[in-house]
Amino acid sequence: MRGTRLIAGSGRSGTTWVLDALATANDLRPVFEPLHPYVSPIGNRYAHRALTAEDRHPDLEEFLAGVCAGRGYSLWTKYRQLGRWLMPPPKEFSTRRDAGRTFRHWLKFMREIPQLAVASRRQVPIVKCIRANLMLDWLTRGQSWRVVLIIRHPGAVIESEMRASWSASFALERFANDARLHELTGGRYRSLLERKLGPMEALAARWVVENQWTSELAGRSGFTVLHYEHLRSQPDTAWRQILQALGLERAPGHALLEQPSQQSSTDDAGAGRPSRRTRWQRTFTAEQMTAVQRILDETECGMYSMSNPEPLCAIDLKSVDPGKRAAP
Repeated sequence: MRGTRLIAGSGRSGTTWVLDALATANDLRPVFEPLHPYVSPIGNRYAHRALTAEDRHPDLEEFLAGVCAGRGYSLWTKYRQLGRWLMPPPKEFSTRRDAGRTFRHWLKFMREIPQLAVASRRQVPIVKCIRANLMLDWLTRGQSWRVVLIIRHPGAVIESEMRASWSASFALERFANDARLHELTGGRYRSLLERKLGPMEALAARWVVENQWTSELAGRSGFTVLHYEHLRSQPDTAWRQILQALGLERAPGHALLEQPSQQSSTDDAGAGRPSRRTRWQRTFTAEQMTAVQRILDETECGMYSMSNPEPLCAIDLKSVDPGKRAAP
């Protein structure tokens, strides 16, 4: 498993787009979301868990080695579908809306399967996971993986999650009950996770926990942090950083980069052009903006602001001291 390449990030951050572009350009086999909690017992046990290189989890090692070798869970990791989506149980197939949802899953499956079938026959894997952010130290220092963490503006992520009817409840419950997370972060998120949060606050809290502390570990752990916005506004430099971090040679061509995944709104393709308002800036109410900014302020998360669609940090996050912002 040494040297395995991973694209990590919060959901709706463009990780699928980056995965597919790199896999196609470099003849790699994409491995999709191996830690989905509904796919395997191991995924359910380890999704969103905080781990460092000092932790020993041979069951997780064995599982990841298996899926990276192409063994097991092929319908999901290779073809990105769950069996219950394609063949739902009767109780989930009783209305016209249910039928429409199943039809859309089959339509997507049939549209994508030719390309994914070709990709699945390639030998060298590249993994994409939105539930591994808190274990990147375990993967890089402990398992010698090559990792890039994609971070996207919380406004864009949350707006996309809301359109997809995502909930933060599973992740927040996992965070709240993770004693290792509280130990490693000095309890910095404990009070936030213990109180009742509104829908916007909950999605913002998940984004912060998934990205803030992890980013601060990057220098010590040896993985690369990259802002999604820079992939759009500074593509040559940003993709060069990704290639260097993952030990790859070929950057995706223009045609691949113009095919963002379902998670990436084409409305944000103009990131870096201050004259253009993004979808989330046009969609969110002042109250919603305030709710998200409140979480960013409370956690002293200065990577982004709800008043600016671009990253606020001019420094390389790899240089941040992971202990600098630890709670007392």
